[in-house]
Amino acid sequence: MKKFKIALMLLLLIPGMLSAAEPYYDSGSQMFSIKAGVTTPFFYYNPENDNSTNTNKNPVISMWPGMGHDQTHRTIGGVASIAYQVFLNPYLALGGELGFQFDFANDGNVGTNVPIFMKLTYMPVQTGKIDVPISIGAGFLYAGYKDLSKITFGCEVELGVRFFITEAWGVGVNVGMYLFPEIYTSNTEWFSMMSYIPATISVTYRH
Repeated sequence: MKKFKIALMLLLLIPGMLSAAEPYYDSGSQMFSIKAGVTTPFFYYNPENDNSTNTNKNPVISMWPGMGHDQTHRTIGGVASIAYQVFLNPYLALGGELGFQFDFANDGNVGTNVPIFMKLTYMPVQTGKIDVPISIGAGFLYAGYKDLSKITFGCEVELGVRFFITEAWGVGVNVGMYLFPEIYTSNTEWFSMMSYIPATISVTYRH
């Protein structure tokens, strides 16, 4: 029992020891990342849905992939992106990210999203070998479905872990959440929001 308590205390102390270490990055350090992976539909929200099953225009929230009544009528899809960031100080990096996300609707047609985001990353853990980035992003979104397209905006949050094989090159895993709203100024009842959970593998170059 005593050994278990000591091991538990060490596990609790490790994150604090890592975050308290001397920061690896300096102001002006740069990162270039490429990511690819899958996206899982998380939820679809329509506050004034007026289809045949909801004539009273009550808000509709559907969850997770699938074609059931309470599901999003979307499949698991794919995502890829490239990002470039510059450190403003040893812990904060600012830059941009260009992505591409797709999935399929219940009618078999593909839906696509091209996010063009500004991205801010906080790096609380940075040992030189291991990074733990926490990021938020927001910007424009080019959404397409069938022969329709629309420019709107979107945002994202992301948590990752990176392991650097060499001084410059590293690989990582990331998980996050996208929010993609559809906003209409003249037909507000058409407003809706789609959320995805991306899970990706990344390759990062830094200098």
